[in-house]
Amino acid sequence: MSNLIVGHEGEILLPEEVRERYGLQPNKHVRVIETRDGILLVPLTDEPMSQELQQELAAWQSLSAETWEMFPYGDEEA
Repeated sequence: MSNLIVGHEGEILLPEEVRERYGLQPNKHVRVIETRDGILLVPLTDEPMSQELQQELAAWQSLSAETWEMFPYGDEEA
């Protein structure tokens, strides 16, 4: 897990390993999906949303704020 900083224009620099894993190249479009507890960025393609992604999104949306306490994170520097 990484802590990131939102720049003056709203930009977020994703770690290189995340960009590589999801094939995010410069000028690649992403879909922004707002959930109750956060934001998902999904690489935008011409394909419809997969069943797996729909299920994962539903699972994310069903999480409560208390569930997030189970995820270990610290006050790491970005």
